[in-house]
Amino acid sequence: MKTHSLSFSDWIIVLVATPLIHLLGLTLRIRELGRAEWGPRARPQEPPLWALWHETILMSVWHHRDREVHVMISASRDGELITTIGKFFGYTAVRGSSSKGGKEATREMVDYLKAGKRCAITPDGPRGPRREMKKGAVEIARLTGAPVVPFGFAAEHCWRLRSWDRFIIPKPFSRAVFVYGEPIRIPADGGDDQGYLQKIQNELDRVTQAAEDFFHSPTPGGP
Repeated sequence: MKTHSLSFSDWIIVLVATPLIHLLGLTLRIRELGRAEWGPRARPQEPPLWALWHETILMSVWHHRDREVHVMISASRDGELITTIGKFFGYTAVRGSSSKGGKEATREMVDYLKAGKRCAITPDGPRGPRREMKKGAVEIARLTGAPVVPFGFAAEHCWRLRSWDRFIIPKPFSRAVFVYGEPIRIPADGGDDQGYLQKIQNELDRVTQAAEDFFHSPTPGGP
């Protein structure tokens, strides 16, 4: 698929942003909650298809780095920036989205999962609506049998950009949490796609809310 070429100014962004992301990640005090056996440092018996909201990409890229993760990224200019930065953190990009190259990207993701590689998808990307599922995760899971594992992220102190997804940038030295949800399997022999789509949506909403509520619990350290 034809993708965008980075300009000189784009490369400046990449070369400045990459070490800053790494330094920011090192300052955070991160905990893993929920089904943490599906997290990046665990060794699950089968590769997951991680599902995360687009707004949580920044620290998700850092926390899940160097795990041979294959992630679906749009063929846009912003996607090219994310792809290039992701390479420095050990990611392989599968270029495509619901609006362009989706079928080809889905086939690639299926091949990687069948080969035992971990994969990830932002089901509300690349342009939203915010926190609204698209069907790609269901299609990939149905064709592979891989479990969809939603996870949410939140930081105790953060900035929110005025973008469509309200992109999260944690403030340095904040506490942060990843909450991993229940694995969701989609049967290969058909079924209610809309029902499974809603099931993933509900679980992704649940773990996102759990992550955001973590720092508002009356009990120190979480709910």
